Amino acid sequence: RIQILFEIKTMNKEVEDVTASMFREYLHRNNYKSSLDAFEREVPRHKDSISNRMELAKTLRIIKLVKANRKKEQPLNSMAEMLVADQMSKSGLKSPPEVGIPANEHKAELNSEGLIIKGTFSINKSAPRSRGSLQSRPGDDSTLSLKPVVKNDTQGFQERPMSIKGNVIQNPALQTEDASSQTPPKLNTPVLTSRLMAAVVNREDSALQLPVSSRSTSPSDGRWQTALMKSKYPFTPPKKSNAFIDSLPQKNTNTTTEIECFDLEEQTGVIHSSITLAHRKPPSISKNRKSISIESAIKLREIVFGNARGISFNPEWSKQSFTFNDKPNLRFGLVQQKGGPCGVLAVVQAFIIKKLFQRNGFEFSPSTSTRDHVLSCSLAHIIWQAASSKGGTGIAQVCTNSNRAAFKSSARYREDGITEKIQIEDCKSLSDTEEAVQRSLYHYQNHAGGGCILLLYSAILSRGTDTIVEDFDESRSVLMANHGYCAQEMVNLLAAGYAASNVFNNTIDLGGKVLRGMKDPQQIGFLTLFEYYKNFEVGSYYKNPSTGVWVVCSESHYSILFSTKANYKSDEVTHLVYYDGLGNQDAPYFLTVYPDSGVISTDHDPPIDLCIRTRWKAARVDWNGDEPLL
Repeated sequence: RIQILFEIKTMNKEVEDVTASMFREYLHRNNYKSSLDAFEREVPRHKDSISNRMELAKTLRIIKLVKANRKKEQPLNSMAEMLVADQMSKSGLKSPPEVGIPANEHKAELNSEGLIIKGTFSINKSAPRSRGSLQSRPGDDSTLSLKPVVKNDTQGFQERPMSIKGNVIQNPALQTEDASSQTPPKLNTPVLTSRLMAAVVNREDSALQLPVSSRSTSPSDGRWQTALMKSKYPFTPPKKSNAFIDSLPQKNTNTTTEIECFDLEEQTGVIHSSITLAHRKPPSISKNRKSISIESAIKLREIVFGNARGISFNPEWSKQSFTFNDKPNLRFGLVQQKGGPCGVLAVVQAFIIKKLFQRNGFEFSPSTSTRDHVLSCSLAHIIWQAASSKGGTGIAQVCTNSNRAAFKSSARYREDGITEKIQIEDCKSLSDTEEAVQRSLYHYQNHAGGGCILLLYSAILSRGTDTIVEDFDESRSVLMANHGYCAQEMVNLLAAGYAASNVFNNTIDLGGKVLRGMKDPQQIGFLTLFEYYKNFEVGSYYKNPSTGVWVVCSESHYSILFSTKANYKSDEVTHLVYYDGLGNQDAPYFLTVYPDSGVISTDHDPPIDLCIRTRWKAARVDWNGDEPLL
């Protein structure tokens, strides 16, 4: 009996997992992004979730049905719709005709049996039908006349701009009508005509129609022209870098096969969330993920907080992921929701900017696919750097979320709802790490949060908790400072790959007490207001990074400064861009630094100016018409 109950429970769980996967596929294929995000939060994916469409079709045993659907002129979007249509056909109920009705024009009606039918239909009955009967009786000449109501405005489809978003073609013209005058549609399933699809295949992707910023940064802006004429060194925001874009796989623009534009996921075979890695074929879900052990969970909590039985991550951490800014000229930047994990975000932002730097200039408004690409590469670099640095484990451990705890609370460990649900994938090379992060990017970008925690845990496990303790000046040190702030050791772990407690060069021996600093020149720089106040000195390894990008620590907050030239020279006039993910900026701040100008710093100067002068001595800082941040 126990065996039978176990098998029933196992079968029910498998049914639940397959149903959840089919529901995700339905939401994604029909572009219900907010619903998909809500479903992902309520029913997170786990190692047994099906994320490959072909695997799902095999599990449901509908391979032939899927292939037959592809051959239709207007195929159905999802497998759920295919199954429903197939059952309706077998029951004698006609399937909806394949007609092109704009998504917002669908209006649902219930027939006498309580079934929802696509489109607005009229049902003509010449004879009564008994309730519950789906088929006409012998001799019953009742007919079910399906007459879709299509908006008589074909000119609007031809002249108004359309976009491809989430691989579903949208017509913004349908969203401008007065919503109060219409009945909200009960069904929103995009069905596209071949004519409409063919018209969009030839169009350039214009899914992002961004509003005009109140602080224009265009070189043609009058305020900018005045400021630039005074600067003696005209600054023009760098041109878009085509070299980096050309290095990415390009989207298919072949107009000979209309279905390719609409059926992109059929080629990749992967069910994405609302955040996708466009232009790149995501690998299949890894089977090598394993649940975290209670020993590893205890060590993680101890190295971050000091013990595993009490404090854990506050909401500022648990709700923060790596999401991008969508304001014009700020699309390169990550957005911080609240204070706390700014040190993690700033380091990742610095590596993103490093990845975006090319010989032809920096791209302020990269495409969504470019942003996802550089983010996944940056996360992978940080994780692999921690694993491969001297003393590291040599194996990168990429962490992801799951909805199941691997163990319960005990005398040594208290559940926090996060750590015990971690899953880990081991990677033995940078390329393997990049692929693993790419597969798991949704977990790091999930709007429900947790991305910063996943990166921190990945770096800790890749470096090794015992090695991190050896990196500390004091063995009792922890990575999380008071009030949920990032300790210097945490910032150094992510930026350099090891958790040194200081920012000077090498080590200092104080009569047997060794203080550990940076071991070698860094790719990412670091400046801090504490140096102005003589609390400590930042060494040249951090002040002179190989790329002109600096993490800036000012007033207990981390932000970013970067040079507009990859090959900057410290003794020349330098043009910098300042970005703060928590600053709610409307546009980047462009600063011009004039070294050795004889300026004497005072406590009343803007903190960012004081930080800059720790790197460029006695420099005059021109904010080019913007009010300096205080």
